[in-house]
Amino acid sequence: MDKFNSMHLAFLIAGTTIVSLKTYPKIYTQNGLRDSWIAMIIASILILLFMIYVINTCRRSNTYNLLEIYQGALGKTLGNIMLGFFCFTLYITLIESAAVQSSSMHTNMLLGTPIWFFILLFVGPAIYTIVQDKVAIITVTLVGIALITVAGINLASLSHTYKRWELLFPIFSRGISRGFIMSILQILGLYGCVAITFPYLIDVKTQNKLLRHTMFGILYVIQMQIVSITGVIATFDIGRINQMPYPKLLQTQLVSHFRFLEAGELFVMLQIVGGWYLKYVITFYALVKLLKAFRIKFKYQIYIISLLVAVPAFLVARNIVILFQFLNIYAYIALVNFIIVPTLVFLLYSVKQKRLIKGT
Repeated sequence: MDKFNSMHLAFLIAGTTIVSLKTYPKIYTQNGLRDSWIAMIIASILILLFMIYVINTCRRSNTYNLLEIYQGALGKTLGNIMLGFFCFTLYITLIESAAVQSSSMHTNMLLGTPIWFFILLFVGPAIYTIVQDKVAIITVTLVGIALITVAGINLASLSHTYKRWELLFPIFSRGISRGFIMSILQILGLYGCVAITFPYLIDVKTQNKLLRHTMFGILYVIQMQIVSITGVIATFDIGRINQMPYPKLLQTQLVSHFRFLEAGELFVMLQIVGGWYLKYVITFYALVKLLKAFRIKFKYQIYIISLLVAVPAFLVARNIVILFQFLNIYAYIALVNFIIVPTLVFLLYSVKQKRLIKGT
């Protein structure tokens, strides 16, 4: 598994794009309100088109090295600067993962356990996985996504009776508002975490089924996100959702069978903790790969980066108001550096490649 195949990439896509949109939908439902599920559908179509374009560009040029693509499109200096912003976004994604995971567990599950303990319990074990290199990352992702899928299916069936689908309507009661557009952009920004998998493209062993497996991965995520947001709105109504920091964790508390069987929290804990862990280790390894491409490597690199993540994550997560301000800003940063800039870069690279082919 030193060079993984394109099917593994589908699991990495799921590992990076599922958890953010499901854990804290509040940041985009406050703008999109009841129409947030329609905004989710529109953003899902856009991210699908984005991934198709990126993969097709890589296949046509037979170039899968992200550094080479950025430098080829923008020149060496500007390309390095813009890829540096990409690396910075990976870094704040690590802060997001550690902060939200610890805050969600502290807020909804174990109020008496301090934030710093959750962060240590999260960042520490992740170091072991990352040190084991790519094989461990892929193995953990394969197992994790399989378990998260099983938990999600069980949770959907257990919570089905508590959903009132009429709460999804009426749609566009305010027309197509500014908030609705902002909701699409924020969802697209969080979907943009799929770009975390771009540094892994160079390691794919065979590219003949890359587009098919990429579409499989992103379509799997899309259906999950649409089911998730419609289910949450149908359970609580939009007014209550906008007052909940982590509605999925509260949704599971409704599950009760035979007046004593209440195990919904177990499934969502697996999804939340496992999902954030997967996103963290995949992102961390992608950052290490790009730093290596820049020839930036120093002693105790993984441990130092982990410390640089843990401290800001604690400072952000200890106040939920500050955390959600950070997450609002993060969604737009991800939109720019994971979606808008890569789209322009791949477009310029494609144009330059076509010119080179015509020139020869």
